[in-house]
Amino acid sequence: MNKSFFARVILVPSVVWLSVLFGAATGTGRELVEYITVAGPWGGLVSAITVTISFAIALFFCFEIARRYNAYDYRLLSKLLLARAWPIYEVVLLLGMLLALAIASTASGELLLKRFGLPRLWGTGGLLLLVVLSVYKGRAFIEKSMTIAVAALLAAFLYIGFKVADNNGALLVESFSASKIHFNGVSTALQYALVNLSYIPLILYAARGIRTRSESVTSAISAAIFATIPLFFLHIIFITGYPEILSEELPLYWLLKRITSDWFVDIYVAILFLLIVQTGVGLLQGFIERMDGWFLQRKGKSMPSNWSGLLSFGVMALSLLLSTIGLIDLIRGAYMILFMGFIVTFVIPLLTIGSYRIFKSDS
Repeated sequence: MNKSFFARVILVPSVVWLSVLFGAATGTGRELVEYITVAGPWGGLVSAITVTISFAIALFFCFEIARRYNAYDYRLLSKLLLARAWPIYEVVLLLGMLLALAIASTASGELLLKRFGLPRLWGTGGLLLLVVLSVYKGRAFIEKSMTIAVAALLAAFLYIGFKVADNNGALLVESFSASKIHFNGVSTALQYALVNLSYIPLILYAARGIRTRSESVTSAISAAIFATIPLFFLHIIFITGYPEILSEELPLYWLLKRITSDWFVDIYVAILFLLIVQTGVGLLQGFIERMDGWFLQRKGKSMPSNWSGLLSFGVMALSLLLSTIGLIDLIRGAYMILFMGFIVTFVIPLLTIGSYRIFKSDS
């Protein structure tokens, strides 16, 4: 990967964070309608802004601590924030990672079932194989594949935007004109943001190119905005189907069937499946980086690549068991548990101890 300022500070952190976030928390639209669009047209935009600001703050804190203390895996970061209590965060994070992967697995199975009539096992099994293969190939391959997947997503969004403007532009204007700006959705937006930003320590490997505090700021703001562009875009187009869309298990798929042609729905399902794979890859790479750091400390050398594949396979297999619960139940059941766990073990320590470590002396 090119080591230019743009690549190391803006491109890589932004692409990795979007890839991890989109597949599990945005791609199907289910979480978005549950926590953002439920607030209505203008309320949803306020909610999306809340998420963006929350991400930017957390990304800066994590990137800057990682830079200052050379802590590019979540074990080292959690030790800086929690001292001897760091294993508690690891337990919560691993549970969260399993649930995020389970949501991704469920979404992939549902997509292939609804669109192509394929058994759910084909989607979850295909996800398992592609994730393990990608992690086995290593960090450079992951960053390149994520860049390609995000480029395809942005091209798809451009087409969807034109279709919505052409078919439902007047309806959008009417919906926003009839709605008022309010802040009723801020609390649910914060819940959505705090659960998802707590996965940032799993993508610290993407911040290895950051060299100064100003670069940490630039990278954090860029990644936060880039990763939430889909939130703003999808929320706006979802208003064309509001409020019916709130009850759909796969809201974006439901909407695309109404406003686009069959060939494009097929293309988008393929792109989304690829991004769901990237979510699994991004999360698992963070876990592999943590295990590699432990292996290097204990053995004096990096972990063998076949160990990476075996660890990835084991984690994905556990997530597949959780995926049998169902997408909506997984999201509703997991968020409050993770919300409380991450608040105590990550968010509060990050804003207090993390602030002290960042600002106690000049960078």
